[in-house]
Amino acid sequence: MSFKKLIHILFTNVISMNIWLMIIAGGAVLYGSLYWIDIYTHHNQAIEVPDLRGLQPEEAEIVLKKRDLRLQVTDSVYSKTVSPGAVVEMIPPAGSKVKQNRIVFLTINAKTSQTVELPDMYEISQRQAEATLKSLGFVIDSIESVPYKYKGLVIGVVNNGMLIEAGTRLPIGSILWLQVGDGFEPKPEVDSLATEDKDIAWFE
Repeated sequence: MSFKKLIHILFTNVISMNIWLMIIAGGAVLYGSLYWIDIYTHHNQAIEVPDLRGLQPEEAEIVLKKRDLRLQVTDSVYSKTVSPGAVVEMIPPAGSKVKQNRIVFLTINAKTSQTVELPDMYEISQRQAEATLKSLGFVIDSIESVPYKYKGLVIGVVNNGMLIEAGTRLPIGSILWLQVGDGFEPKPEVDSLATEDKDIAWFE
């Protein structure tokens, strides 16, 4: 069988034609799928995340929209060094390369200081009290030794010169003093007038 006759059979036979159509259709589907995936995933396209720290969420949204990015505020903290409501942290961080339409998660600075309830520190060891209060965001400025029969136990918490009761809400970052027992009971006060009266009565 000559080559020309073979070609004629391959392109004129019904079965052969169907096979060729299936091959062509399959190739077209495969090419189209790869092309669509390439567009959908924005192949070889990356957008650099801008630095949004210090901006208000409204300003950050404008900046991100220009780069086909979105934002979502997920948390808030309190800082005295950042403007109220401004962006403090962001994920992914500034300079990261991301895909189009990616969400940038923001942590903003609270507009009012966050407060926390002061736990009961009475007769808790100094070390445990310091660890607990620091974990809540308080700052321990100093330790004041005061007369108390049990040494090393906290008997009072002071803020701005005032004893603070357990359950009082204080701003995070408040500076506290701890009053800690020195192991010596305070001596009872002696009524001098009563003593003088007793002495006089003895001599009488």
